[in-house]
Amino acid sequence: MDTYKIAIDTFLAETSECKASGCAVFSGADIAFQDIQLHTHRNKSELHFMAEHTMLSIPLASILSIETLVLRDIQTTEYEIITKESGTITLDVV
Repeated sequence: MDTYKIAIDTFLAETSECKASGCAVFSGADIAFQDIQLHTHRNKSELHFMAEHTMLSIPLASILSIETLVLRDIQTTEYEIITKESGTITLDVV
């Protein structure tokens, strides 16, 4: 298993509409969801995640990296977004 850093545009192309499970951990707030239809998009300054009725917006300037790990044995791709504020968002996309 190898982990690769990817660009935001690559992440968006792979996750704009997908079935995913995930969690977001930030100081003072945690969000978790399982097997939800996820929509990702961005505007000029933010990356948006929409999972059912929950929307999470992350300023583009706060994103340090997006890493991807392909787990072939369970046919899942895992994405981890790391932010300057020590927050992380982990998505498992089937």
